[in-house]
Amino acid sequence: MYKKLAIFIFLTLVSLGLVQAQEPAFGGYGSIDRHVRKTPDSLSQNIVLLHDYLTAPAKSDEDKIRAFYLWIISNIEYKDQVELLFDPNLLFYMGSNNCSSPVCVLQKRKAVCEGFSKLFEFFCTYSGFESYSIGGYITKNGALQDRATHSWNVVKINNEWCFFDLSWANAILYHSGIKSKTNEYFMVSPEEFILSHLPIIPMWQFLETPISLQIFNSGEESIKNYLKTAPANYNYTDTLSNFKLLSDAKKRLKTAQEIYRTNPNNKFNLAIEYYRYARNMISFDGEIDTLNYFRLIKAKEKMQLAIDLFTSSSDISSQIMLLQIKDELSKVDRLINTANPNIKHLK
Repeated sequence: MYKKLAIFIFLTLVSLGLVQAQEPAFGGYGSIDRHVRKTPDSLSQNIVLLHDYLTAPAKSDEDKIRAFYLWIISNIEYKDQVELLFDPNLLFYMGSNNCSSPVCVLQKRKAVCEGFSKLFEFFCTYSGFESYSIGGYITKNGALQDRATHSWNVVKINNEWCFFDLSWANAILYHSGIKSKTNEYFMVSPEEFILSHLPIIPMWQFLETPISLQIFNSGEESIKNYLKTAPANYNYTDTLSNFKLLSDAKKRLKTAQEIYRTNPNNKFNLAIEYYRYARNMISFDGEIDTLNYFRLIKAKEKMQLAIDLFTSSSDISSQIMLLQIKDELSKVDRLINTANPNIKHLK
């Protein structure tokens, strides 16, 4: 009997050891991971209830972040949904059905990288973390890039900035089925993350020695050498503090200025920021008074700049955006024409 008991205890200890070995070596998130896997599917219909469930047993900030991360990469499908609006004179895809807002992502349970990052940002911000969804350039095997095509996240945890790429983690989980491999994009340091992800403007690198696009496109060794040898030349803390004081519209213009300064060839993302600025300026309630008329005029100016930039590119994405902005510009023109003649002298 004692021999059987000893064998049972030994096997139990071995089993526990195997379970612990399967947990991330850097965290020990086994408990919170098991809680996430038990999440009732019905909670995904309410973003606040889902948030509250995920964070209920969390014992630390890292536990909360881990819960958001694991639930999203396990339950949201990466899906690029494009609608084809057939026109025999155009013959290309004109429009998109991709989700980007957190509520939409939860409803459809499908998204591209921006949707993954926006949902993660919501959960983090709702929990009180300073967090941002960031767009930028990516590289694999030294492939060169001139346009920012990807989105990821940065979160301040324990007074340190950590990076996350949920859509890449989702891809790893989907293709390998091995959860531990997704840790490669969980709580990554700025120095490590920059080897494959370059934010669209230097501020979002959270480095005192920001990497240029030229160095980034030269590969990992060039990046590592620069980080080792370059003296500190940038204060991202002060830059971010000043950025947060700006209005939403001015943030778009500031970003546009930085895009042009760091990569003048990136006409697409520059045009996108002008467009975002314009959308912000025309978002107002009430009649077209003096202030709102001024906003419409500024929006029209930036829309025209965006149109010029998109017109200079022949790719499908630029052509899609060109059609969309031209349609919105016509609406802005109609609003301007309906304004009281007494305030049109501002034009």
